[in-house]
Amino acid sequence: MEENLITRTERLETAVSLGIPDRVPTVPLIAQFALRYRGVPQSDGYRNPQTTIKALVDTFDALGGWDGQLAANLIWVNSSWRISAAPMPMRVPGKQVGEHEALQAIEMEIFTREDYEAIISRGWNGFLAEFLPRVTGRPLERIDATQKKLLKIYMDDVETWRKKGVQVMSGATTCDPTMILSLSRTLNQFTLDLYRQPDKMQAVMDAMVDDLIQNVLDDTAATGLKYVFFPLERGSGSFYPLRIFERFGFPYIKKMADAFAAAGLISILHFDTDWTLNLPYLRDLPRGKCICELDSTTDIFKAKEILKGHMCIMGDVPAALLSLGTEEEVVNYCNRLHEIVGSEGGFILSTGCECPIDAKFENVRAMLETARRHTYPCRCKNDDA
Repeated sequence: MEENLITRTERLETAVSLGIPDRVPTVPLIAQFALRYRGVPQSDGYRNPQTTIKALVDTFDALGGWDGQLAANLIWVNSSWRISAAPMPMRVPGKQVGEHEALQAIEMEIFTREDYEAIISRGWNGFLAEFLPRVTGRPLERIDATQKKLLKIYMDDVETWRKKGVQVMSGATTCDPTMILSLSRTLNQFTLDLYRQPDKMQAVMDAMVDDLIQNVLDDTAATGLKYVFFPLERGSGSFYPLRIFERFGFPYIKKMADAFAAAGLISILHFDTDWTLNLPYLRDLPRGKCICELDSTTDIFKAKEILKGHMCIMGDVPAALLSLGTEEEVVNYCNRLHEIVGSEGGFILSTGCECPIDAKFENVRAMLETARRHTYPCRCKNDDA
């Protein structure tokens, strides 16, 4: 194990709170790559959680370690049937797709326009209580039992990471209403809904948001983990003009992030797609209580300019660079991130979204080793990770 001036958890918490740790912390999103690197079919990882955690730990050791684990395994955690994300169908490795392929979400209409009325009248959880049994053919009690079984597996893996000195950074998973409805209606149909019946769409989102918040509070109480994985994608300026974001996106993101911060939670705002136009709005979110995680399409250097001193930035080594680039190119890009985005702390080095399955091992190693070499003037007590 590397010798650290502070523990991995302290290093992360210092960066999140906009301080300067001993060096740049690292949190790669890496489970699918770990399975491929260890020669394990993706299908085995989904069938057997023990296979996944072993592959992850073996990869961790082979790469010299990292500081935080975004999720304990391949499961995005829920403590009950009350999910705070789109209940999308999936193509599962070894079933609907090849055993070595990644899990694939299926974009299809699983909600109808008639379902909007049910959400408005019953709220998100009230709607789910009727919707999930109807579309799955399984009673709610059975769905709940499955989620609790998965939660037990997740928490066992959290303990595995704790023994390695690594903080798991997903105690709950949620999405904003725009993300859920877009994935459930399809992007095209959801966009038509926004323009054809905007008042109704706002009423639907108003009816959803309090349940989404409460579900996260329940999940983090069950896991005891203070980080909320909050993926955002389809409300960005690459999809909609800012006037749409101002009405249907940001008010709900802010209400949720404010509620989580008030409960002592940290929101990991996982920004897929290009959010460069939306970055100034993020200064209205709680200072030092959110992480702006970027996927290499948003301008991370512009994010630094705008969010400096307000929000920790996490990212952003592109998938193409890890798969197709050279070690030297990876090192040069990481050095640029460290020197510009991480120049005054408040920065976590990560992959740009999921590390690609076919990333070169030497490139992933170069990314992590570059961070270990990038030290700040020490302001911390001596300790071991």
